[in-house]
Amino acid sequence: MVEAQQLRERGWRLVVVYCRISFDVHRRDAHGVEDQTRHCNRIAAENKMIVIHRFIDNGMSASKAGVVRPDFEAMLAALDKGATSTGYPIDGVVCVADDRLYRDEHTYQRFSRSFKAFPGRSYADELGPHDLYNEGSAQRGLMGAAAAQAESKKQQQRAKLNHRARAERGEPVSSRRPFGWNSDKYTLHPGESEVVRQGVQGLLAGKTLTAVTHEFTASGFTSTLGNPWQSQTVKWVLRNPRICGYRRLGGELVVGADGKPVVGQWEAIVSPDDWLAVAELLDKKRHPGGWDRSGTRSSPNSGYLLTGLVRCGGLTPEGRICGVQMHGAPAGNSYVYRCRTVTNGGCGRVSSQGPAVDDLITERALGLLTLRSPAPWPDEHRLETVRQRTSMLQEQWYAEEIDDTDYFSQLRCEEAQLKSLVKERKSWAWKQSSAGPPEMWSGMTLGERREALIRLIEVVAVLPGKKGSRTFDPARIVIVPRQNEASVA
Repeated sequence: MVEAQQLRERGWRLVVVYCRISFDVHRRDAHGVEDQTRHCNRIAAENKMIVIHRFIDNGMSASKAGVVRPDFEAMLAALDKGATSTGYPIDGVVCVADDRLYRDEHTYQRFSRSFKAFPGRSYADELGPHDLYNEGSAQRGLMGAAAAQAESKKQQQRAKLNHRARAERGEPVSSRRPFGWNSDKYTLHPGESEVVRQGVQGLLAGKTLTAVTHEFTASGFTSTLGNPWQSQTVKWVLRNPRICGYRRLGGELVVGADGKPVVGQWEAIVSPDDWLAVAELLDKKRHPGGWDRSGTRSSPNSGYLLTGLVRCGGLTPEGRICGVQMHGAPAGNSYVYRCRTVTNGGCGRVSSQGPAVDDLITERALGLLTLRSPAPWPDEHRLETVRQRTSMLQEQWYAEEIDDTDYFSQLRCEEAQLKSLVKERKSWAWKQSSAGPPEMWSGMTLGERREALIRLIEVVAVLPGKKGSRTFDPARIVIVPRQNEASVA
């Protein structure tokens, strides 16, 4: 830190580097992350810059909707804050090309706002240094983002059309060998295909998915990735229309001009009628863990307090620690935290009384917070910056400097960030309050309590108990605090 500050005083700039590579083909730099890192070091040295941190998103697209780039978000937060997590001030950003940072106008505007949160910063890429504060640079960035976005959309559309055309011709499109077929993806693997066929017949005969999963495991075959079988993997195989010769695209069966399903060129394992019966049977089953098919809970206040925090501390038959996330499950008039079964990736051997574990964790967490001295929220300036940006955005809209589309697009982003920061400050206030954490706790929803615990605790491990004992033993509960917290064990 001292050496970096001395170099800064002599005119060197302390910068962060951002590197990204995805599976799309549009890469102006045509290099992997390691090559990008090396190039960024060279760019920094040529422009009298010192690299103090590297943000890297490997295998992340910058153009696909819904893709969150963790290190990109972390970089924006650091730029808003003005310093890295280790305390180094940020004087600029280095990247091999701007399409590594953004490939649409919205993302460009987010990066630009965070970059300009502090004056006098530097930006450099393969083409040299750029002043992002002047109007010409802003126009260049917007034009580059628009061009990259247009190219990405064209590529995605071409890929979709090619994918559909191959599906309509009945050609296999998967990159990996599907279970049940040989490496040519057309002919059946004698052993694997028989396992699939028996699995379908077993479900139709009334067997449970768990029993069929055990049969997959007993067959001696693993998945094509070499992983042991789990219920969800077996379910995916048996629900896949490929086993009867059909193909699903976008959630719908691929049909021909006659309106009938296209029959693939590969050999089928079961008849369409048997596959349809099994698919309907599996679709009727409740999704495990209470999760809907999108992978999210219907409400953040549903479920159990320690969801996502509690893990199994038992041993697997191989002698290693299980470590699987335990799930809450009803037990009479109460509930328990239970390790998942072997077919679902766990050991199935450890459980503990839910209310007792919740009460213990709550007591330890509140005890920790009561001992604390109040401290100011360190990100108050970020909240104020977002509020000022929102106000300026509204003034620009009133003055008709931006159109409705840009205004409401940016407003949604700012409001989401504002809501997140307000929530962070509320959680911080609760964590820092020495006046009465129990009173604040009682006024919080289940979702807010869970978020507060996640900020305090890394994991709660449940160790195996004595066989046959029904008495709750607090010694079985091991609490691992986050690194910046005092011990609560």
